Amino acid sequence: MDRSIHPSLVNNLAAQFMNRSLLEEDRRNCLATALKEVAQTFPRDMENEKAMLIMTMLLARKVADHTPSLLRDVFHSTVNFINENLFAYVRNLVRNEMD
Repeated sequence: MDRSIHPSLVNNLAAQFMNRSLLEEDRRNCLATALKEVAQTFPRDMENEKAMLIMTMLLARKVADHTPSLLRDVFHSTVNFINENLFAYVRNLVRNEMD
């Protein structure tokens, strides 16, 4: 899955995150748009939510590796994105691990 994220996508996302005039909501939208671009590469045999969670974290890592000064902003936006879009899935993962 890591290889399915093109460097140009990472470059564009990093450039968007460097735009200090963007609001947090705009950054989450940028992340969502990038995820839509890579959604076609999600493995067909994997749950969509699981694939989205993995790709969200991979995108965040790649952007932070590309531009380390964005680590804080990327982390914050990624956590907010996961909380908004994948909270129920993550909660179920935690519950299943506790059982």
